Amino acid sequence: MFALCLVLGAALFHRAWTWPSTTLAGAAGDADEYTWFLSWAPFTIGHGLDPLVSHYVNFPAGANLMWNTSVLLPGFLISPVTAVFGAAFSYNVLVTAAPVLCSTFAYMAFRRWVGPLPALGGALVFGFSPYIVSQSVGHLAQTLIMSAPLVLVLLDRLLVVQTGRPWLDGLLLGLLAWAQLLTGEELLALEAVTATVAVAVLWAIARRDVARHLAYAVRGLAVTVGVFVALSAPFLAVQYFGPDKVQNAHPANRYVSDLLNFVVPTRSTLLAPAAALRVSSHFTGNGSEHGAYIGAPLVLFAVVAVVLARHRRVTWVALAVAAGAALLSLGPTLHVRGSITHMYLPDFVLEKLPLLHNLLPDRFASMTGLGVGLLVALGLDELKHLRRPAQAGGWALAGAGLVAIVPTPHFAASASPLFSAFYSGFSCPSATGTSPAHPHGVPGHPQVVPGHPPVAFLLPVVNELDLRWQAESKFCFVMPSATGMTGTSRAQGQVNGILFRAGSPSMRRPPMTAAARQQAAQEIRDLDVQEIVVGPQSPAQPLWTYQDQAQLVSWVDWLVGHDPRQTHEIYITYVWDNLPSTSDIASGHVGQAPS
Repeated sequence: MFALCLVLGAALFHRAWTWPSTTLAGAAGDADEYTWFLSWAPFTIGHGLDPLVSHYVNFPAGANLMWNTSVLLPGFLISPVTAVFGAAFSYNVLVTAAPVLCSTFAYMAFRRWVGPLPALGGALVFGFSPYIVSQSVGHLAQTLIMSAPLVLVLLDRLLVVQTGRPWLDGLLLGLLAWAQLLTGEELLALEAVTATVAVAVLWAIARRDVARHLAYAVRGLAVTVGVFVALSAPFLAVQYFGPDKVQNAHPANRYVSDLLNFVVPTRSTLLAPAAALRVSSHFTGNGSEHGAYIGAPLVLFAVVAVVLARHRRVTWVALAVAAGAALLSLGPTLHVRGSITHMYLPDFVLEKLPLLHNLLPDRFASMTGLGVGLLVALGLDELKHLRRPAQAGGWALAGAGLVAIVPTPHFAASASPLFSAFYSGFSCPSATGTSPAHPHGVPGHPQVVPGHPPVAFLLPVVNELDLRWQAESKFCFVMPSATGMTGTSRAQGQVNGILFRAGSPSMRRPPMTAAARQQAAQEIRDLDVQEIVVGPQSPAQPLWTYQDQAQLVSWVDWLVGHDPRQTHEIYITYVWDNLPSTSDIASGHVGQAPS
């Protein structure tokens, strides 16, 4: 099973595996951010730094990585690979492993109830679901959900089978929940909500057995809670009581499943006719969040499965997972072909609850895939009790459903450029980490220790490649921007600074005036900037054109009064070091130095 899924995973991401050290599976942007997270793990090990809070981005306030999709546990586990082969290679390993392991663990889970071939069919529905494929464009944390089928197994052992040791089952479930917390906290919350729905349905259909099973379940779940709290408390303390707490990270009622998305395919599937793409193009959110597709054949087969396997309790649990998660994925109000109606749905209540209002509803589709996969497995298993013509019809319907969700063979890959300025050290400032004006660090920020790496202001600040480049430069500088990380620059309030505005391609370039000089000088002084870098007009960042770069280079030339150093390659990086004093910058007493 694992070998088959590995072949399928490699085939899905074959473009990235052509050049796995420089090409990332998916699209530029979020994938580049993950290379930072994966590089940060081994860097903290080697330098004794806090893995949960980083001042290397959003300097000097820093970023709380517990509020980001920082895949802490996978990052540390794959650190040896990252150290040898680079973060891009590790990213491709994890992206490929996600559907492979999801399918493998789902197969192992489903075998508790069905035979090998039905389990295989259901496992592929979950592991290579349109949800996982669409999220693989750049959302690594949202694809690593192999804990979901394992939770299903452990809850079955704790609540239904009850033939082992309750403390051991509870211990394993607590460890699994902690591991998911440090892999993708949002998915842990989605699993918890969906499990609550499933347990409620199980209780409703097995009320007479509750008393007989209650003591075992309570003992096991008490161990689960104790283990999870003990292991997770240090991490959650940093998240909720540490620096840079984030709320309302995404706009409300936007990233939801459109009602038509369940039966209308998107570009993530092989069979997506132009008429369907015209419909799905109207869905709110973006393509990576349009992962609710099941397809009409599988919907129909799921109904058949419920009818055929209605005598099994697990069937109703699977239906509760599939239907409950699908309903919650629709968001607070119903969306139909991109139109937002005023029909309120259960998620309207859910998002009002503490700790849950930052969930993106459409990601409940991950649990829908698990429920549908289990229903498919149960339905296929029940076909053996039917006559041959009915068996053939059932297998044909299920086969059509599997074909309908086959992923696109043209899955995107992004050749994020590793410009020489960053991997060769050209962009690394030579300063010691504190300017003469701030020999003890940055005033007003006692959490930043003296001797921090030099501050480099990377422009443009909206380019998520800045994170990739900082990682590729071995973190030889800290930077005031935090492109792509959740809620950081906005929380610090620096986004309104003149240097941030100068480095935002969507904003007008600041005027070359005395007031602009004084404001820029003040920011350089406050942030202890030793170097200004204007990055290449990367093909991976279409907003950042050659004209944008040329205008920004002229503006920085005017500000500091001398020419930059520059790389000699197609896409040029410009570096201004040995900056004039901030008083000279403010007054305009800067002269043109030879390049």
